[in-house]
Amino acid sequence: MFLSQFRRILFVFLISFISTLVSAQTGKGITMEIRTDSKFGQDRIISTIAEIKNDSQNPFKGKLSIVVPKGFRNISVNASDIEIPAGGNLFLPLKILVNSNAGFGESKIEFTLTDSQNNVIKTHTISHTIAENNSMAISTDIPVIYMSNVNDSIEIRARVSNLGNKKQNVTVVFKIPETNQGSFFAEQKGSISVQKDSVFTYRFRPSVNMVKIPQFSVNVVGFREPDKEIFGNSTVSIQNNSSMQRYRSLEDNTLNYNKNSITTSLRYLGRESYLYQIIGSGGFNLPSGYVAIRGNIYKTNGPEDPVVNNTFITYKREQNEFTLGNITKIIEVSLYGRGAEYAFTSADKDKKLEFGFIDQSFSLIDRTRFLKLGYGFYVRGTLGASNAARNISAAYIFKSDPFEKVKHNLLGTDFQYAFNKIWKMSGKLFSGISMYESINITKPSGAVETQYSGSVKNINLSGNYSFSTNYYPGNQRGIFQVQQNISSSIFNDKSIYANIMVSNFSPKFYFFDNNLETNSSRLETGFNFPKRKNFGLSISLQYQNENSNTYNSFLGLAQSRDLKEMSARRMVERVSWSSPDRKHSSILGIETGLVNYPDSDANQYQMRLTGTYAYKWLNFQYIYQYGSYYLSEFAFSKLLGVNSSYEKSSASAFVTHHMFHGKLSINSGLSYTEDTLYGKSPSGFVNLKYAKEQYGFYLNSSWFNYSLNNFTNNLFTIEAGVTINLRSNHLDPGKKSNIKAFVYYDHNNNNVYDDGDEKAAGYIIMINNVSFKTDDNGNVEYRAIPYNKYNLRQVIQQGWYYDEAAFDVTTHNHSLEIPLHQNGTVHGKVSYDFDAKTSLDFDPKLAAIAFDVYKDDILVRHIISDDNGEIISFIESGNYKIKLNENSLPANTYCENVLQEFNVEPGKIAELSPFIIKVKEKKIRVKKFGSQ
Repeated sequence: MFLSQFRRILFVFLISFISTLVSAQTGKGITMEIRTDSKFGQDRIISTIAEIKNDSQNPFKGKLSIVVPKGFRNISVNASDIEIPAGGNLFLPLKILVNSNAGFGESKIEFTLTDSQNNVIKTHTISHTIAENNSMAISTDIPVIYMSNVNDSIEIRARVSNLGNKKQNVTVVFKIPETNQGSFFAEQKGSISVQKDSVFTYRFRPSVNMVKIPQFSVNVVGFREPDKEIFGNSTVSIQNNSSMQRYRSLEDNTLNYNKNSITTSLRYLGRESYLYQIIGSGGFNLPSGYVAIRGNIYKTNGPEDPVVNNTFITYKREQNEFTLGNITKIIEVSLYGRGAEYAFTSADKDKKLEFGFIDQSFSLIDRTRFLKLGYGFYVRGTLGASNAARNISAAYIFKSDPFEKVKHNLLGTDFQYAFNKIWKMSGKLFSGISMYESINITKPSGAVETQYSGSVKNINLSGNYSFSTNYYPGNQRGIFQVQQNISSSIFNDKSIYANIMVSNFSPKFYFFDNNLETNSSRLETGFNFPKRKNFGLSISLQYQNENSNTYNSFLGLAQSRDLKEMSARRMVERVSWSSPDRKHSSILGIETGLVNYPDSDANQYQMRLTGTYAYKWLNFQYIYQYGSYYLSEFAFSKLLGVNSSYEKSSASAFVTHHMFHGKLSINSGLSYTEDTLYGKSPSGFVNLKYAKEQYGFYLNSSWFNYSLNNFTNNLFTIEAGVTINLRSNHLDPGKKSNIKAFVYYDHNNNNVYDDGDEKAAGYIIMINNVSFKTDDNGNVEYRAIPYNKYNLRQVIQQGWYYDEAAFDVTTHNHSLEIPLHQNGTVHGKVSYDFDAKTSLDFDPKLAAIAFDVYKDDILVRHIISDDNGEIISFIESGNYKIKLNENSLPANTYCENVLQEFNVEPGKIAELSPFIIKVKEKKIRVKKFGSQ
């Protein structure tokens, strides 16, 4: 009986033990939860808490493993030998670092809990989403390149860095300047992996003219494909190290840039008629000021004298400018011919005074007696001459006209005034007195004109109003005009607009009895619909009215001064389209309406159809018109006895293409017109132009055929020309000097060239931003530089240096002596100190660790460590401090001693103590909560 009871107890115990053992091994009663905060997925560090509960009756032993995708790093220690008592809880804080090379999109992070037998108890997966980052950067490895041998090619290295989290395709464009042809562009394409760099290299040989200038820049631009989006740009400065250089302004100022060139051409005009022409322009600097010359002379193969126009010579010295030759001046009255002009501009370029005298002869060598064709003189003063937004001027003009036998006097003012960036206004007011000697009449006259533009909220306004009396001798005689425009955006992309124009033109002359008058008015209002995909649409209504007696003679009413009227009302629809890649575009316009002609009270139909298409180098246009749109068209058709409605159709195609890197340009066109007035008229032209640095040539040809009824006219012209480009100059109106500098090694440090010193051949110095390389005798020369203050900038070379200095150039010849002093060397090294077992993960690097060097607490130099972690620099004598830039250290590293002091002596090496970089150690934080 006892044995039987013992067996029962043993059996129950074994069953309980096995049950407990199985429960412990299968994880029954074990739960795991991964908690995340509300900012999960936004930060570079993912902070989570793993909560593990043991609801069983037995203690649990195991470990938690974390599997992260590429680009993620677990910076928490895997929880080895996890122990949780029965009924206890364990909270593990976990941190996961998202590296910069982690891919964008959703990533899975897996947590696995295993027991002591490495059996999987629980698993949990969380998602982390990274936004797409397409950040990129572009830089140049060598920002300044010194050019010593003009026959050597120049290598530009552009480094493109993919700072984002996706592989990207890029295009790098190198812009190489050419003096006479603008710029040459070279493209290179590539693909950059995540967090990787790629170097794009382009080599070129500078042009003949570019090697003559002291400095030029190559621009490098990076485009992100496929949208050609610019992500960055950089510039490389090319320095010419010649021992003799001429001054050239490095500012982007084309105002005084003078292109020296001569062009000769021969033109065939048809019917055995030829025209010979020479055109030239140029300029050169003088010790004080400069001279600019422009010339144009042409002659036919007939007996006529050569014609010389647009030919003049200008001398400018500081604020004074003198011009002699062909003068053209338009100040209310047009004055052109041979004459002289003087202009004075204040030093601040804000005030300007100019006056001149002009003999109204078209050709400079015209045999017509001086003053026979009329003459004039003028004077004008301007305040704010260099300010396009706010300026005012006053002028007086005198003109003697022998044809009308009158002497005109005009006095007036005009101004430009910008109230702000939106509202602008301009205007002019002139009064005149004209004295007609033969009829003993003195006639006063006047003119006023004003323009404005601006906006109120989303309403854009602009207007133009002008008035002049009938006998006003200015360029607008007898005119009254009011023009007003208004437009506004409504409902996002939709816009409406309206414009009105009313004018009267009725000039009068004492010696030409015309009594002509023309009145016209036009009103248009329209609506622009928003673009839908690649299509645009606009609809407008037009009203046009014109009444005039100008064409009465064409209508058989030569003696009548009655005004003949024509009015029209039209609807205009325009549709535009462009392809998604913007290579193709087209516009279609349709105008339809009713018109009332002078010879009928009934309304008649009129319409016009216009269409254009453009693709890169090709442009095509078509126009068809039915009915007269203007009184002139109606009158001419009646003159020719055409009883039907006026019709006109025309088609034209134009090609513009560039080849051989822009050196060869081709412009060609073909058109065909057929209308009531001019009959059938085909025409075409072909223009070729080839341009290189020192020369170029062109060939222009045109053909026109006119055929109406039994009359036919055929005209063909062809012109060939050659251009020779001479050396271009930057003209400077000021006084100029020549700098001669002598560079020598000052071995005894007394700043005097004496016994024991030697000439410094092949040494580089820099004046302002221009570098020079001394010749065999240690000399450099800088010619034709403006009087000014200049800086001798330091360019330290191994072993020697010179002191920076500022100097004034105030004489025609300026001499410099530049003693070179021996410098010292500073040398240091970077090393690491860490325990691989306890240190945090880091990316060890020795190169590109930055240091700043200070002298008297002033930053004087930046030093970067090389691939071996060494820093070395040649530096002038003195006491210095060097500081490690901690921002250049790898992540999870630090340096306890970032600052050192050192002394540099000539010809000696100052050794620095090693900069020891340490690595941060791991920190394990485990919190346990449980109950027994």
